[in-house]
Amino acid sequence: MNPVPFLWLAAVVGFLLLEASTFSMTSVWFAVGAAAALLTCLFTDSFRAQALVFIVVSILCLLAFRPLAAKLRQKTTPTNGDRNLGREATVLTTITADLPGRVRLDGVDWNARCATPGDILTPGQRCRVTELHSTLLIVEPVLTESRRA
Repeated sequence: MNPVPFLWLAAVVGFLLLEASTFSMTSVWFAVGAAAALLTCLFTDSFRAQALVFIVVSILCLLAFRPLAAKLRQKTTPTNGDRNLGREATVLTTITADLPGRVRLDGVDWNARCATPGDILTPGQRCRVTELHSTLLIVEPVLTESRRA
């Protein structure tokens, strides 16, 4: 029995598994090429012909459908939370890089965590929003200049 069809079948499954784990829309075209090479096994025993079909079909699919896949890929949608970057909030509970706490920004309470390990923010302090991860604000202390009397 010729083991080559099993090689192409394993390639199809492998490329599909790789695509399922990355969603990069790259390896799926090689799975199509491997499937075409598997079908070529029905017509010829020549591994060279099968490999040539694999290469040609994979490249054609990649060139033809990659631009379409790029258009269909979901784009990130900006949210209202992005407008909070760089703004100042008031600390409600103690916050460190390891221990999230709470801050109040424009009357809304948020979960927050310090951007820099070692920073400790205590209730009443002011902090600045540096990043946003879903509903978690990443903050840093606001450094104030000393006033002259």
